[in-house]
Amino acid sequence: MSFFRLWAIIRKEFRHIYRDRRLFFLVTISPTIMLVAFAYLLSFDVTNTRLAILDRDRSLQSRSLILALQADPAFTIVGEAASQQQIRERMKNTEISLGLVISPGFGETLAAGHTARVEVLGDGADPLNTSTRMALLAARIQSWAVPYQQQELRTPVTVRTLVWYNPDLKSSDSIVPALLSIVLILTAMAMALAFTREKELGSFESLASTPLRASEYVLGKLIPYLFYGLIGASLAIAVSIFWFQVPLRGDLLTLAVLTLIYLSATLGISAFIASFISAQSTALRAVLLIFLVPSFFISGVIIPVDSTARLAAYSLPATHFNIISRGIFLKALGWRALGLPTFFIFMMALISISLTILTFRKRVN
Repeated sequence: MSFFRLWAIIRKEFRHIYRDRRLFFLVTISPTIMLVAFAYLLSFDVTNTRLAILDRDRSLQSRSLILALQADPAFTIVGEAASQQQIRERMKNTEISLGLVISPGFGETLAAGHTARVEVLGDGADPLNTSTRMALLAARIQSWAVPYQQQELRTPVTVRTLVWYNPDLKSSDSIVPALLSIVLILTAMAMALAFTREKELGSFESLASTPLRASEYVLGKLIPYLFYGLIGASLAIAVSIFWFQVPLRGDLLTLAVLTLIYLSATLGISAFIASFISAQSTALRAVLLIFLVPSFFISGVIIPVDSTARLAAYSLPATHFNIISRGIFLKALGWRALGLPTFFIFMMALISISLTILTFRKRVN
């Protein structure tokens, strides 16, 4: 391998990426924009629930409960309803998401030490968000009612739950680190376009007549995209930490090194796919269908890896990087704990780049 020929290809690619504003945007800025868009799109956190209350008790206890809900930032009380039918009409017109009905005798029952009941009404047209909001409202009511709990045992079994690593169960803390594996595939997409661009435009003919070797050409293409891919990854990680407030409990240097390995794997696979294609549009569709779409749906970003698709899922580097990213961000895992997924993506990078070099031919169709 000649260092001078390798450096010539690297310098050419650096200049091309820098001068082509669309390509530069795709490699460095687009991952961050895509991360923000997907993070808000896939967020299941309840931030503002519009609530109407029907107080049929009008007791000191019922007014105390209403004041407690008014002070809760998760709820916005749009007013008290005159009847249950009015709650239904407001919900039908999407003015409110939930309705709370406080039954007569609510205050007396609580004061006597018995179990008081309230009714929570939800909009079933949006079942996922409604179930989350109803569970949150029920939890707030239970917290408010703690001072009224008597000393005697009311139930034979008490279940105490404790959530580790994400105690508030914020969906953004789980989704955003996993989305890093998806948005960084945009760099691999740009790599596929770079491989096919020279074939499509005819400039590859001049390279085919030079003593350039396959390893020099492939590595000369990959290294600039690794560099710009790290810039894009750094911006995406910064947005995750400072904008979405995802806690980074692990080592930043470990995350950077493993991100570099992941980028090498995605770029290698993309280059291998593009080496058999001569048109940019075809390469773009191939990366989308073979790489990006499966990584989004079966790698565990939104739902856990399904047992029926486990083989396909673990053949994708995104599946292993999801484990790495979530482990570093939320669990402060180090090299030893992340050894297996790191080994998998390292082998994917090594094999894909080696296959790209071995199958490379200086041949013009």
